[in-house]
Formats: sequence, C-alpha cells, structure tokens
Amino acid sequence: MNPSAQLRREIADRVAQALLASGEAQEVWLEGALACGFAHAASDIDLRGIVAGTLPAWESRIVDGIRVDLQATAPQRAEELRRLLRSFDVRRDDLGSFRRARASMHDLMCLRTALSYGPGRWHPVLDSGERQGYRRWAVADQAEVAASLAEDLTGLVEDGLAEPTDIVCRKLETCLAALDCAAAGHPVLGDKWLPLLASAPFHPPIDPARAETWEWFRPVQQRVTRALLDCWPVDDPVQKPPNLGVPDVGWLPQRYADGWFLRRGDVHVPITGGQLLGWLSVVSTDGA
Repeated sequence: MNPSAQLRREIADRVAQALLASGEAQEVWLEGALACGFAHAASDIDLRGIVAGTLPAWESRIVDGIRVDLQATAPQRAEELRRLLRSFDVRRDDLGSFRRARASMHDLMCLRTALSYGPGRWHPVLDSGERQGYRRWAVADQAEVAASLAEDLTGLVEDGLAEPTDIVCRKLETCLAALDCAAAGHPVLGDKWLPLLASAPFHPPIDPARAETWEWFRPVQQRVTRALLDCWPVDDPVQKPPNLGVPDVGWLPQRYADGWFLRRGDVHVPITGGQLLGWLSVVSTDGA
C-alpha cells in the first residue's frame, strides 16, 4: 500500500469510528480501489453507511484536505445485491436477470470490494461464495462487452473504416484486460487500475491491418474463451465444432445457465462443451 493509500485508510478509520459512535450508521463500508489497497495523490475516499429507516442526506466532507464521499444505503438494497451474487440464472430466452445484473455492475463492484469496519480493523463484507458469484457476473459482463465490440469490428473492417476500427480495437484491448482481471478473481475497478490488477503478460495490440484474413482476431477469441472456461470448466471430450464458415470472422463464445453458445452479432449457435473445446482448438492453431 503506497503512502497515499495508507493516509486515506487512516482517515477512513476515523470517519467510520465517528459514524458508528454517533449511531448514524449501523455499519460502515469502505469501497472501491482504496478498499483494494490502491490510491493516488488525488484519490477520494468512498464510504457507505448501512442505515435502517430514513436515509440521511449526507454530503461529502473534507478531512485533512481529502474528500470523503459518503453514501447511505438501506440494508434491503444491500441484501438485494447479495442475492444477485448467489445465483447465475441467465437463459438465452430470458435475459432479465442478466439485464438487472449488468445495470447494477458498478454497485456489485462496490459490494465486491466492500470492507466493513469493526473495532480497529476492516473485514470483507462478502463470503467466498458471493465473491465467486461476482466473478461469474463480471466475466459474463465483459464477455458481453467484447461481443458487442466484435460486432462493430466486423462492420468497420468490412467497410475499410480504418480510424474507427482503431478506436474500437483499443476499447477491445481494455475490455480484454478487464476480462482477464475478472477471470482471475479481481473486482473490475476503473480502467486506470487494470495494469495493477492484471496478472497476464503484455499482449500485443489488436491490429486488423497486419493480415488480410481474420486470423488476427484469434487471440481475442482465445482470451474470451479461456476466461469463460476459468469460471465454467468443461470436462467433456473434444468434439468437432459446428461449421461456421471461416471460424475467425467475429465469432465469440457466450455462457449462460442453459449452456454454451457461439455468437456473432445477433446470431447465437448452441454448442456443447466438447464442441467449444473443438472450436478453441481450431482458433488456436498456428497462424493466430
């Protein structure tokens, strides 16, 4: 923990103690990057008070020259988010739970990082099962982002729009870094913290211009597939994948509660776990 983070932790301790001693909150949580030990010289402190009854209209306060952002949350809202983490009931014909979770990903990240203040120490709010639930949602969410960006890429590359293609490629690189972090069990913090969270080695930039075919896209397919397999391992024997024509062109895997799919745009092709492994083998061949 660097000096900026250490100072902010000390301030968070004092503010949490005061809120609990005054009875303004029944619990005080530290959230976000600081809860993970990260901060820079201009970082704020994010604290959340769990408050029964009418929620107070707290304002941010300045403590020793550092802003402390205070939010009040009802216990019912915190429990609602925890329920999302306890299941992954997402089906291709009913994506309601997926939409609810994706709309709450920031709140889920805050909950994943949350440390509750006790006498002289901070301790994690979530148990190991709930943290694993966040991992599944975060990986699935970033896989969905990757699929959306890949859909844009197929159209931009086809029309030869080089500058927009470059922008989407850079966004996809950031998405893949977040996906790798989520698969490794880390909370998906802001983009600036990804280099500190990422355990994967440096990856070369995505560059459609370096090949006339879509083989340049294969590393993207490999990273998305392996991240999903980290969360949902497959022990099936390898099977021949479905015939998708050229397998490189924009296809990415998707995992729902009702199984595996290969997706390109709005087209979802159901596959078995064994077929997914066969497809991964194809897109991992030499030339990637």
